[in-house]
Amino acid sequence: MRDELPVVHLRQLIDELAHTLQLLEKSEVGCCGITLSQCHLLLEVSRRKEGETSLSELAAALKLDLSTVSQVADGLVRRGLLKREADPKDRRRLALFLTTAGRELVETINRGMNEYVKEIFRQIPTEKRRTVLEGLDLLVEATKKIKGGCCP
Repeated sequence: MRDELPVVHLRQLIDELAHTLQLLEKSEVGCCGITLSQCHLLLEVSRRKEGETSLSELAAALKLDLSTVSQVADGLVRRGLLKREADPKDRRRLALFLTTAGRELVETINRGMNEYVKEIFRQIPTEKRRTVLEGLDLLVEATKKIKGGCCP
């Protein structure tokens, strides 16, 4: 029983953090006028070298079906935030690029999220900030090593 208490506490903390972050994502993205899926796709495109982003690569990175990523990308293309162009090396491959408006929106999203995270950091006592970062690093690495979830 004693060994279970830290596990139960960790699970509660992870659940609470995940819930809080989901609410944050929904509120942040809603004010930028795009969906959460569109936000994730734009941010993923922005992290990649220009011209090296295909729908299949994005689907793999976001762990989504290709058809879902294609539909989300279509909406961003219609809104003028992304453009599709044929890869000069392989004309069958379409690459996604941020438009000027897309880059501006990504900058707005990143600026807002950075301010939010700075405010979170300010709430943590200075002497404990490094400990929090080290703990989160360990938690992320541990979760990457484990496959599965609630259903074996």
